[in-house]
Amino acid sequence: MISLKKNDKIIVIVAVAILVIAGVAIATYQSPKTPETLPPTTTGEKTFEVVWAVRNGTLIGISEFAGKKSQYETTVMIPEGNLKSITFNLSWADDHMTLLKRMGLDSLTLEVTTPDGVTFTETSKSAPITGKGNITYTVATDIIPPVSFKAVDEKTAQAKLKEKPYYDDSWSNKNIKINVSVQIGELRILKKMRDKGNSFELKISYQYYDGILNEDTTKNTGGDPNTTPPPDDPWVQEPPYISMIINTGSGRYI
Repeated sequence: MISLKKNDKIIVIVAVAILVIAGVAIATYQSPKTPETLPPTTTGEKTFEVVWAVRNGTLIGISEFAGKKSQYETTVMIPEGNLKSITFNLSWADDHMTLLKRMGLDSLTLEVTTPDGVTFTETSKSAPITGKGNITYTVATDIIPPVSFKAVDEKTAQAKLKEKPYYDDSWSNKNIKINVSVQIGELRILKKMRDKGNSFELKISYQYYDGILNEDTTKNTGGDPNTTPPPDDPWVQEPPYISMIINTGSGRYI
């Protein structure tokens, strides 16, 4: 029987121990987990913020005559939706004034009926000396709050802006009825007979909301779906302690 020296015995014992430990490690070793594919966080849609800009528009001015026995009547239409306000400005000059231009001043009345059936009436008298008169009235609507929505692209988002609830066409191209009447101020019979009424100018302006799209990239997060996240398996993240002993002979990183 071969007699082993003390050092040789130690080497053999260490080698056997390493083989035993390596065998246990191989038996309990599990292959690294396949990184789980994360589902996409978006559906291909983008988020668009809508900022409402205020635009101005005007209709063709009306130059007409209101008679003392027949009021002037007409209808107008606003071609835009999302109306913010409509302003009616009626102006005139009394064409039959008495001595010192202080007596017999005419009064004009503006009556407007909106598409939803609401009527407002304003009356004003010609001013002394100048004989001029003016009525200004503004119909205001509610302010549109900022909104955001999702769409595949800008073209689709623009189409959404022309649909409810982002587009209000309840007054768009609908009849707005206008009546202008005059009340003669002259009290003397002959003067009153000669005063047939008054000419006037009516100007109509309006404001409407125009939606401007801004893509909100901060709401489209979720990372690159092609990027593989780091695995959480310890065998993949760092070398196991036993394998280091087998490969390097020590428990330290090299």
